[in-house]
Amino acid sequence: MPKKITPKKTVPKKISSHYTKSVKYLKKFVKIKDKKGNIYTGTIVKVDKKRVYLKVNSVKHAGKVHTSFIPFILPLVLFDLLAIVLLDTRRGWLF
Repeated sequence: MPKKITPKKTVPKKISSHYTKSVKYLKKFVKIKDKKGNIYTGTIVKVDKKRVYLKVNSVKHAGKVHTSFIPFILPLVLFDLLAIVLLDTRRGWLF
């Protein structure tokens, strides 16, 4: 009886791309947009194979911005993310 060949489970390219960016941007100030249109701004504090953990500064739901004076950690599923963007936090140069 021939041996059954099962296909290797591969991580979708999009998820691996988000994982790679998340690891690269660890402890950096970022803006993340998910599939529902929510925009999260904060610092990436931890990354695992399925989630990115963001120390949130502000969240924009349906056009309304919510800010918190007490930062909290929000786990975001990599599969639900559309974009991860590094934000520049340097001060402007004086001429």
